[in-house]
Amino acid sequence: MRLRAYLLIMIGAIILPISLFAAIALQTLLSSEREAALQTLGQSAGATALLVDRELSSAEAALHVLARSPHLAHGDLAGFYEHAKSADRGDGGRVILFDAAGQQLINTVVPLGSKLPQTRDEVRARLRQVMATRKTMVSDLITGPLQKNPVTTITVPVPLLGGERYVLGSVFAPDYFSRLMARRPVPSSWAVSVIDHNGRFIAGPGGAARLGQPANPSLVKAAADAQQGLIRYATDDGVDAYHAFVHSPMSGWTIAVAVPAGEIEGAARHAVMLAAGGMLVALLCAALAAVFFGRRLAAAIGGAAQAATRLSEGGGLASASAAAAASSGIAEFDALQRSIGEAGIKLARSETERASLLQREQQARKLAEAQVRIRDDFLAMLSHELRNPLSGILGAAQLLRIENANPVQKRHAQDILLRQGKHLTRIVDDLLDLARLARGKVRLDMRPVELASVVEAVVDALRVAGRVEQQLECRLAPAWILGDRTRIEQMVGNLVTNALKYTPAQGRIAIELKPGEDEACLIVRDSGVGIAPELMPTLFETFVQGAVSLDRAQGGLGIGLSLVRSMVTLHGGTVTAASEGSGKGSTFTLCLPLLKEGADTAAVVESAPPAAASELAVSTVLLIEDNNDARHMLSAQLSAAGYEVFEADNGVDGIALARRERPDLAIVDIGLPGMNGYQIAARLRRDPDTKMLRLVALTGYGQEADRQLALNAGFDAHFAKPLQFESLADILAGVS
Repeated sequence: MRLRAYLLIMIGAIILPISLFAAIALQTLLSSEREAALQTLGQSAGATALLVDRELSSAEAALHVLARSPHLAHGDLAGFYEHAKSADRGDGGRVILFDAAGQQLINTVVPLGSKLPQTRDEVRARLRQVMATRKTMVSDLITGPLQKNPVTTITVPVPLLGGERYVLGSVFAPDYFSRLMARRPVPSSWAVSVIDHNGRFIAGPGGAARLGQPANPSLVKAAADAQQGLIRYATDDGVDAYHAFVHSPMSGWTIAVAVPAGEIEGAARHAVMLAAGGMLVALLCAALAAVFFGRRLAAAIGGAAQAATRLSEGGGLASASAAAAASSGIAEFDALQRSIGEAGIKLARSETERASLLQREQQARKLAEAQVRIRDDFLAMLSHELRNPLSGILGAAQLLRIENANPVQKRHAQDILLRQGKHLTRIVDDLLDLARLARGKVRLDMRPVELASVVEAVVDALRVAGRVEQQLECRLAPAWILGDRTRIEQMVGNLVTNALKYTPAQGRIAIELKPGEDEACLIVRDSGVGIAPELMPTLFETFVQGAVSLDRAQGGLGIGLSLVRSMVTLHGGTVTAASEGSGKGSTFTLCLPLLKEGADTAAVVESAPPAAASELAVSTVLLIEDNNDARHMLSAQLSAAGYEVFEADNGVDGIALARRERPDLAIVDIGLPGMNGYQIAARLRRDPDTKMLRLVALTGYGQEADRQLALNAGFDAHFAKPLQFESLADILAGVS
């Protein structure tokens, strides 16, 4: 037998088993990858079902809260309507109250007292079942009798102590669940659908066009036979796809997630085909090489043996490269050896790169997990910080409604309302400042400021507020700087408040202001809880705080020091922190550039406004505000102060009142329905009878751009909600 035949047999004996095992391994990999992808598909369907149930549970909880409304218990439907209106989910859903006979009494989509349609028989049957079983029920897709849109509902029974029985329902808008599905972080090629018991789409990839349309019969049949499962069929577009489905435990709806089959199997199949093709090419090349080089190989065996000896002596990658460099007399053999050496080098490099990529991926994952933890901690902190003042406000409001409460208790309740309202305003202002700083939208009013007087004012304000229980000592030397006094007060206040917060009662706090050659340094030392070493590198990051107790007695959102660092950077200064460790107190040092003697401040100091021009004092006020509570409270304050007040809850009535009553001043809410505040101002300015009327804009948006927009629309002043009544003092007194 010739050498070439032996070579062919040898090559076949080597490559064919390798090919067989490689094919088996690749097929196993293909199957495992497909199973893993399908398992992920099923998990996505389950997660979507949990998301739908969470929304339904949230609506159910809101209905149970409404069911305990004292207005409903006392038969006050008007009060209950306002309560239900406040619990609406906006365009996403409305609240309906049914009596025991199944007739609608209240529907928040229309005003109270509007004529409501008769309830259909199938709806009455469902309502009777709710009252009989006293269980919550979720409907399939139905047509709303009032707006004639396809909707879904959730209903809960409301038995009252007096024997009366009602049913409360919450209506989900047609696109509610479609918008909910759109927020699911799934690949664009995936299709998530919600299907009711009748096999109709509640939400799907086609949006409004698919709403109410029948789902694929294969999917509907499979969902009817099993709680969850996986089927494969072609979609309406002719795309072969896998469909994972699961039933929502709360509603019984079918949640389906579809993925093209090619996406599931394509990558693994491509790898198998590529490997098979490569193997065939390798076999063909090996056979050709055996035939072509058989003759020369016999003569080169001696040289090859020597090359093999040299390769065996190397013992590693370096020796393989050296052996490849030695000529065997056969160019192909030499090229093969060089290829092996180069492949080894590239493989080593690829392994290094893979390790580097893996390390970066792990770091990115840790960073993402840390950011998620920070977000969750912040939401928990924000919830706590909002619930505390809200609890005080609700308690005070309930006390004020008690007729036989003594005057001292009522004054105390009023003080709580004012104090907690201001606290909520400070929380919102800090969050807005943080957002402005992140977008670079903060504008500084740079003027010469005496820093010692600012520190004294901040400390005095804290003492008057009763927040200083520690031994607080101030050593302040005069120091003039160039800065925004309001922002400097904010920085100093945050540092001092931070020291008070983390220093126990009867502890010591020392505040020292030392001017140097080029900068003035404010040093705040305390004997409080100190700073843990692991917290020090991230102390000035947003939402970072030290360990707090479960009751969060120290409070705060963890943004105070971040605001200080951002503000001091804008002023060209620095802020640092130092501590010997937990329980050993801390020291914060804030340094700002000193104002040079004789420095030209004309470029940064804005010119003072002209002297206030006196006008006629205000005696009549027109108040245009659609929020009844806000309008009644401001009207009551103005009336108590001696002003005659005219009220309107919309722009048309407000303009008519302005023309008829000719008030001295009009306070206009910007966010009015129908005609907004800017349009009202434009009409009043065009009318000769009202063009001289003084206009004050009132809005929930307090950015500089919002203020400028109001002034451009014709308003004389702009105030952000919540309105401090003292802010109107100059305008009501007749001062421009």
